[in-house]
Amino acid sequence: MFDIIVLGDDMKNLISFLIITAIIVLGFLYHEQIADFVIDKIIAPKETTEYQDNEYAKKSNYSYLQIDDDFFPRNKQDILNIIYTRLDQGVDQFYFYCEDEYENCIDDVKELTNDEATLSELNNFVHPYNSYNKLSITFDSFGKIQVDIDKLYTDEQITVINQKVDEIMNNYISSDMSDETKIQVIHDYIINTTKYDSEKANAIENNQTISGNYNSQTAYGPLIQGMGICGGYSDAMAIFLWKMDIPNYRIASSNHVWNLVNYNNDWYHLDLTWDDPVTSDGSDALIYDFFLITTNQLHNLDLTEHTYNLDIYKESL
Repeated sequence: MFDIIVLGDDMKNLISFLIITAIIVLGFLYHEQIADFVIDKIIAPKETTEYQDNEYAKKSNYSYLQIDDDFFPRNKQDILNIIYTRLDQGVDQFYFYCEDEYENCIDDVKELTNDEATLSELNNFVHPYNSYNKLSITFDSFGKIQVDIDKLYTDEQITVINQKVDEIMNNYISSDMSDETKIQVIHDYIINTTKYDSEKANAIENNQTISGNYNSQTAYGPLIQGMGICGGYSDAMAIFLWKMDIPNYRIASSNHVWNLVNYNNDWYHLDLTWDDPVTSDGSDALIYDFFLITTNQLHNLDLTEHTYNLDIYKESL
């Protein structure tokens, strides 16, 4: 048998008072931890979203940038790696969170947001179709950073370019060719079918409004319209190189872009723009001065437009 204890009203009030007092005391002592818990678990839970790679994701690691699967940055390099990883996947929008211990995270994000030169370098390490025209980076007080990506290539342009690439590959490339021969065939095809767009190049150099109907700064210009500047030449070559499973990325100086190609387990420069010189009489020319050359050879040929940041493009060393 159990005795049933009936509490009086005074005892009930005392117990209620003690419980409320304990809650108040605990709330005062641990208010920061409680607030953090409510924010992290209820108001703004820090969760990452899984994104599917598109068909142009390469998941390549380099000295300057690495694929990141954490998405909770602890320093500025982590932020760059996260943005690079999502660009490589081909997503249009993504978000990530600053770790509480990373006190300068938002400041570093703000700094990167205003550093167009550093952000633009990321484009050179992803497939051209996954590169961006504009990045919009926003953040809130809970440490959430959202990145919206305006892609450089439209779906329609990609479809048209891919059809042209397949046509060229079927007509000019065979399985018994060496990689060097394949690269040369595509190098020659692009140069022989493309005119350098001096009008657009001059407009860009002088910060003028870019006129005309040519998309010469992308692969669409050389491959579809027959007009190109360095961005178009290098993008077009990169698309073919990835199509042939030849590792590569683009190198940018302050006013020029070209390709760096991994051939026979070493890295070589490949500059179609400078191998397609503008002649005084307007005649076509095809040279091989910048065809699969070493960095020493490159610098012996030119130190004006081919001077670049060796800390970023370390594979060229």
